[in-house]
Amino acid sequence: MGTQSMMSVSAGSSTGYAVLALGIVVLMTGLYLLVTRMMQHRQGFGLLMILYGLVMLVLGAGMIGQMFMMMQASLTSGIVMIVVGLAMLYSGADMVRR
Repeated sequence: MGTQSMMSVSAGSSTGYAVLALGIVVLMTGLYLLVTRMMQHRQGFGLLMILYGLVMLVLGAGMIGQMFMMMQASLTSGIVMIVVGLAMLYSGADMVRR
């Protein structure tokens, strides 16, 4: 009985890896199609990136200022969110200029 259950667990985990691989391929294909479509409308996408960057800056400052008490390690999270927000502002501004 123990050998049979071990075989079914082994078969189940290899099936799980196959399903995971399939999911990754489907997600990557979807992301590729989304990015190609967004790059056709590069200026609109750049404006969205600027908006998201501004929101991330505000949220990052709120985390550092302890406005969101439910967050753990809010100082670290806030600093990272501000850095990512600044990167999004830079990237969005570059897209709008071109």
